[in-house]
Amino acid sequence: MGRGVLPTNFVGHFPMKRTIMVAALAAAALGGASFAATPSGFDSGVYSPRTDAPTLQQVAYRHHCIAHSRVAYGYGYSPYLASAKTIALANCAIRTPRGLLCVITSCS
Repeated sequence: MGRGVLPTNFVGHFPMKRTIMVAALAAAALGGASFAATPSGFDSGVYSPRTDAPTLQQVAYRHHCIAHSRVAYGYGYSPYLASAKTIALANCAIRTPRGLLCVITSCS
């Protein structure tokens, strides 16, 4: 090895194995610290077979609308009528070629 040339297993002045070990220890320490700092109500996503998974809150989609063009359709569901119409038109427009129009055909 010539003067001024570092070996390939050196990063800065630390050998590669030492650098990897220091990085692994730092990651483990940070991971443990972040886990310890989580609130008690935090849902980790891991469930015991003896417990039930939390149920999702049901949303009442009171309004649903249908929009049609000559070649496509779109559905929209929302608690609000205006949002249901907008969603139906947007879903129809995605499937409709340029130049054709989507129209709301029914809402309830």
